[in-house]
Amino acid sequence: MLRRRRGRSGTGREAAAGFTVDTERWTRWCEATADGRREDAVILLTQLRAVRDTGPPYDRAAAVEALSRAPADLLLVLDRHARPGLSGPRPTGYGSADPLRLLLASLDQDGRVRAAAVTGLAGCGGPLAVGALALRTVDWVPEVREDAVAALVARNAPDEVAAAVRVLLRLGRRSRAGGLLADYRAVLSEPPHRRAVRALAADSDPLARRFGVELALDLGQYVRGDLLRTALHDHDQVCRKLCAQRLLELDPDQAGRLMWARSAGVRELAVAALPPDVPATRLVPPLADRARMVRAQARWQLYRRGEPPADVYRRHLRKAGRSTSPRLAAGLAAGLGECGDAGDAALLMRLLGPRDRDHGESWPPMVRRAAARAVGRLAQPAELVALLGPLATDRDPGVAREVFEALARVPQDVPAETLWVGRTRTEPAVRRAAERIGSGSGRPDPLSPVSPGVTSSRGTAPGR
Repeated sequence: MLRRRRGRSGTGREAAAGFTVDTERWTRWCEATADGRREDAVILLTQLRAVRDTGPPYDRAAAVEALSRAPADLLLVLDRHARPGLSGPRPTGYGSADPLRLLLASLDQDGRVRAAAVTGLAGCGGPLAVGALALRTVDWVPEVREDAVAALVARNAPDEVAAAVRVLLRLGRRSRAGGLLADYRAVLSEPPHRRAVRALAADSDPLARRFGVELALDLGQYVRGDLLRTALHDHDQVCRKLCAQRLLELDPDQAGRLMWARSAGVRELAVAALPPDVPATRLVPPLADRARMVRAQARWQLYRRGEPPADVYRRHLRKAGRSTSPRLAAGLAAGLGECGDAGDAALLMRLLGPRDRDHGESWPPMVRRAAARAVGRLAQPAELVALLGPLATDRDPGVAREVFEALARVPQDVPAETLWVGRTRTEPAVRRAAERIGSGSGRPDPLSPVSPGVTSSRGTAPGR
C-alpha cells in the first residue's frame, strides 16, 4: 500500500512537471504571436486547433493557462488572422464548456458558429472565456454583438472584469464599439462590482490599471493617505498624476509635500497649486528643478504677480559657491538660460570656470553642461566663438557637445582649428555636432582623403 501511494505521488509530480513544461512552451508561442506577425499567428492557431482535436487533456489545460495569462493584444491578433484561409475543419462541440474549443469557435468565419460559441462562453467561467466574449462585442453580426454584451455585463468576478476591460480598451477605436466602454464603465460603477474595481486599480496591464484608478477615484474609493502614497511612489506616471490631482482638489495644502515627488508631472501640479502669495524663496527649488515644465510653472507663478523670475535666478547664481548643491546650480543655470538675456552670459560663464579659486576646483560636469547650454542660448552671435570656442577641448564630452551645439548658430564664424578639434574627438556625439557645423558652413572635412593638401591621419592637424 505504501509503495502504491509513493507511485501515485511520483506520477502526480511527473504530471505537474509535464504541465509546467507545456505551459512554458505555450507561453513562448503566445508571447511571439502578441507582436502581431501573421506567421506567428498561423503557427499558434495551427497548434491550438491540433491540440483541440487530438491533444491530451493536460496539454489543452496548459494551452488555456497560457492564453489566460497572455497579453490582451493576443486575442486581437488571433481574431485578425483566424479567418482568411485559416478556418480549417469545421469545429464541433462548441456547446460544451471547453474554453479552448469555444475560443476557437468564436473566431470562426461562420456567424452561426460564432453565435453558438458566444452562447457557450456565456456559461463558461474564467478570464479566457470573458476575453473572448469581449472580443465578440464588436462582431459584424448584430445578434452576436448583442448576445456578447449581455453575457459580458453579467460578470463581476475581479479576474473576469479585468480580462474584459483589457480587451475593451483595445477595441475602443473600432466603429462597431460605439459607446460600449462607457456603458461598461457605468456597469462597473454599481455596488456589486466595487471589489472588481479595486482589483482593476492594481492590475498588471497599464491601460486597465489606469482605467481602474480613474474609476476608483470617481467612486471615492481612495482616502487621502492612499492618494498621497500613490502620487509619491507609484510606478505608473498616469496614476501618479491622477491621484495627485485629486489630492490637491481635496487638500491644496498638500502641494508642499508633492513638490518633492519623483514624478515631474506631479511636481508641476504641486507648483501650480501653490497660493499666489507664496514667497519667492519657496519657489527656488522648483525654479531650479531638473524638469523644464516644472521650471516653467514656477516662473509663471512669479510672472502672474509681476516679479521677473530672471532676477531670482541672477540673485542666487551670484551667491553660488563651494557650498552650493550642484543640482541647484545646474537648475539655476538652465532656468536663467530659458528666461534671461544676452547680458547674463558673463554671469553664466562663471560656472564654466573654477568653482573655488583657492583650491582650483571646477564645477561638476552637470553644472558646466547646463551653463554651456545657457550661454549658447543667450549670448550674442558675435560673442559665441570667443566665449565657447576655448571649451571645444574640454575634458567632459557633455560640455564639448553643448559647445558645438551652440556654435551651430554661427557655422560661418567657427575657426577651422575649432572645427578640426570637434571632428577629431573620440566621442560620437561631439563629432556629429561638429559635422553639422561643417555641413552648415559648406566647408569640407579637413580629414577627408579627398581634401587637397591634407594627410589622412586623424592625429595630424590640417595644413601640417
